[in-house]
Amino acid sequence: MLKNPERIYPLRKGEWIIEEDHVVLLRPKSRFRVLRWLWGEKFRIHLDEKGSFVWRHLTGEFSVEEIARMLEREFSLEDALQRTEQFLLSLYRGGFLEFRESLSGEGNT
Repeated sequence: MLKNPERIYPLRKGEWIIEEDHVVLLRPKSRFRVLRWLWGEKFRIHLDEKGSFVWRHLTGEFSVEEIARMLEREFSLEDALQRTEQFLLSLYRGGFLEFRESLSGEGNT
């Protein structure tokens, strides 16, 4: 998993909207105009309640560990850190967030 989750600050990027109190991530279907015309403009990735909760905290202000603790309190999850790390890595691989590391331990750089 992630090394030093207490010093890694995830920051969301890309387009997203809120629908019925849940986050929907938007991703262009293609960079080619003709394919966008055929397929539509964007893929819509609907996050569930827990995913939406985490997404709203990906502001760069909270560490991975802090987000996991908030998720644990909000949803009474025992394995919140592991689940949070897995979810964040999936978002990272999909290009929806970046990780910033705190060098001083006092916030993000």
